[in-house]
Amino acid sequence: RTSTREAVRGPDRIYQLRGSEARALATVGAFRVVPESDLVSHEVPRDTVKADLRHLANQGLVALRTVPVNREPTRVVVLTPAGRELVLSHQRTDDRPAQMYHAGLVKPRELAHDAQIYRLYQAEARQLEAQGAEVLRVVLDYELKRDYQTFLHRADRPDDADSEADREAFARAHQLPVIDSHLELPDLRIEYRTAEGRIETRDLELVTEHYSRSQLAGKARAGFGLYRAAGAGRPRGGAARTGGTPFDPHVLERL
Repeated sequence: RTSTREAVRGPDRIYQLRGSEARALATVGAFRVVPESDLVSHEVPRDTVKADLRHLANQGLVALRTVPVNREPTRVVVLTPAGRELVLSHQRTDDRPAQMYHAGLVKPRELAHDAQIYRLYQAEARQLEAQGAEVLRVVLDYELKRDYQTFLHRADRPDDADSEADREAFARAHQLPVIDSHLELPDLRIEYRTAEGRIETRDLELVTEHYSRSQLAGKARAGFGLYRAAGAGRPRGGAARTGGTPFDPHVLERL
């Protein structure tokens, strides 16, 4: 937690970490891939972020790559397997579902999209915190899809099980909407505790130019919070954007 580095025991060796480096490991692991620039904040300036990542990379805990995001070369960070194991070995355990952590680069065609999910979280988390809420964990679409497939192929699934009934059962259990017989999964789910102590969720979707009108309509009917790169054109099938906010691939706006 301190600004000076301390010895932190991992599963196989001892590392030297300070508070900002520990937070960077947890953030990157929770969101799979995070642009280096998104780790910069009022509390952690750019020079500190660069020094932290260099130190983490030298210890084999993170890997840095340059990839295209919104058609711009972007420096991104992912955990290595050793980084993930270190975070997991110090994870708190309580009666709440555990935060999932991930290591390694995702599929190239998913990378540009996934690299913006932390920015999506930041935009919504600011609103939640302003309302006195406490974020408990985040769930990625990758995790929801995996859980759904696991449920569909469970060992105790009855031989006469109906796919529609399965879909409805999974949706109810995970508080997910079914729209026109289609299970809608958000890009990001934030689980949080309200100021009054209730546990609630907020589902978010990052809209890209590849969305059709029907896809966008389904996400809107599902009640997801919709974001896109500020000033980006409308999804396929919609009229082109004219005027308004200039396009900025580094900023998300709520639809």
